[in-house]
Amino acid sequence: MIQINNLSIARGSKPILTNSELTLFPGEKVGLIGHNGAGKSSFLSALLGELPIDQGSIDLPKVWRLSWIDQEVTANHLTVIDFALEGDRALHDIRQKIHAVEESGDMEQLGHLYEELENLDGYTAEARVATILHGLGFKTEDLQRKVGEFSGGWKMRLNLAKVLGSRADLILLDEPTNHLDIEAVVWLEQWIKQVNSTVILVSHDRDFLDEVCTHTVHLNNEKLTKYTGGYSAFERAFAERADQVSQANKKAAGEMEKLQKFVDRFKAKASKAKQAQSRVKRLEKIKLIETLQVEPHVSIPFMEPHKSPDPLVVLNRSDCGYANAAPILKSISLELRPGDRIGLLGANGNGKTTLVKTLVGELNMLGGDRVEGKGLVYGYFAQDQIESLDMNATPLQHMSRLERQMSEQKAREFLARYHFRDDKVRQLVGSFSGGEKSRLALALLAYKRPNLLLLDEPTNHLDIATRQALASSLLEFEGALVMVSHDRHLLESITDRFWRVHQGAVTEFDGDLDDYAELLRKETSAENQKNKQNGGKAAPAKVEQAAPPVDRQQVSQRLKQLNNQVKKLEKQIEVDRPKLIGLDASLAGCDYSNPDSAKKAASQHEERNAIAARLELAENELLNAMVEIESLEEALGV
Repeated sequence: MIQINNLSIARGSKPILTNSELTLFPGEKVGLIGHNGAGKSSFLSALLGELPIDQGSIDLPKVWRLSWIDQEVTANHLTVIDFALEGDRALHDIRQKIHAVEESGDMEQLGHLYEELENLDGYTAEARVATILHGLGFKTEDLQRKVGEFSGGWKMRLNLAKVLGSRADLILLDEPTNHLDIEAVVWLEQWIKQVNSTVILVSHDRDFLDEVCTHTVHLNNEKLTKYTGGYSAFERAFAERADQVSQANKKAAGEMEKLQKFVDRFKAKASKAKQAQSRVKRLEKIKLIETLQVEPHVSIPFMEPHKSPDPLVVLNRSDCGYANAAPILKSISLELRPGDRIGLLGANGNGKTTLVKTLVGELNMLGGDRVEGKGLVYGYFAQDQIESLDMNATPLQHMSRLERQMSEQKAREFLARYHFRDDKVRQLVGSFSGGEKSRLALALLAYKRPNLLLLDEPTNHLDIATRQALASSLLEFEGALVMVSHDRHLLESITDRFWRVHQGAVTEFDGDLDDYAELLRKETSAENQKNKQNGGKAAPAKVEQAAPPVDRQQVSQRLKQLNNQVKKLEKQIEVDRPKLIGLDASLAGCDYSNPDSAKKAASQHEERNAIAARLELAENELLNAMVEIESLEEALGV
């Protein structure tokens, strides 16, 4: 397990943690949260040994392998599959040794190395890593392409694939969903939940945290506090705790006020001096509980549009794409009207951004018609919107470029609504955080008072509090809205309809995001089954053959064996499942600050993992047995 004792770390002169304690158990999936600037990335650096410890200790098992996402990709000469395979260091080292020994001709040593390779599942490594790459959106034909051929966003996916294929005991993920689409996020959720590794991740996507996290660690007031469950469970527990702290402080403050009044009134009187001194000592012992720091409140308001044409934009049999290339979307017919609130679904590369750029007129169509309503004012936030800001200009200068006659007072009043105040309005944008740059870009967009908002991944640099503020503002926005986002909480909060951009077409998706996730799982399962059956090649033409005769006696005997196996497995599951629920409840209520309780919890956690593994195996065997029973019964005509 990971044991953090009396830990104090700092980044320069800024303290990150002071005398902090934390215990994490093997296999836990932990969301590390805290407001921007709290020090989440610094804590991950300390876990990796990159940030020195001022006091205390971080104890990890010596045999554990660690893996984390690099921020840069330098191996541009490697193929995608070879780059991802490098994440498994043990496998990579064995392969390097085999290559060296093959040249020397030492057959005995080579035999030992091949045995080690087999123990590391080296012969199935490429298939395992290919599955990860497919899950993250890479196509089969991409696996032999050079890394240098891909854009920055896809290179970050490659870095993520390298980590996921590492078979590490501890995996650290800092904003892993930022460059993913919903399809890849849904796949990543399933991967994290199933992997045996301990995972610590930083994310501002609350649905993602809710889906994958068994625990949440809140970095707040230079302390680490562990909660059971995902972000929503933390949010409820934190609110309750904050209310308890507030009530306790209110009570303590009232007592302190009474004691101070008594001391002030009677400290000079000899007859009351003893009682006054007693109250002074009591006053000194009363301490207010440190107030829980909450996420700072921000707002991103959108003003009411002046007017809205109806319809706003119409596409009629439009071919969308780029000049001198084949259309990405073909014969698209749709219209946007006032009040529309549409979320775009579809894997990266299917044309969501192409559609948005066509709607705003940034891309010329390759065929068909685009009709724009008179009085259309659109606000377009592109994926790389913050890069369009002038890093050597101030927010005030950006405002003056929108309206040259604008007074400084008017500009300051407008910027203050987006939390740019005082000296901040004269600070160079290049010194801002990613979140501040995004907030400024949204402010400049809102100033135009658009009647059609088109937002392409607007949340990549925003923390949870700012995302919530954006959602609240967009709910009140009176114009039409089209959004591309991997943040499902935001999409579900502010959109009414979904369009799926898939295989060159744009179609209405009749369902919610849970339905969409289920559709993706079914499509992935069907594709995997197809590849498994055909070895990744096109399916051969079917040849009609007569079915072989059924040996009814043999099938009946096998059915009897399977039914006995099902009864045995169901009995085992009935025993193990309540045990697992009981252990989870016990661990959730454990006081980890108490050494005896923590020791007991460690033992319970080992028992819990053993039961969980046994239960999962039994459930899989039960499913396989029932599938075989169904197949055999069909053969018998039962």
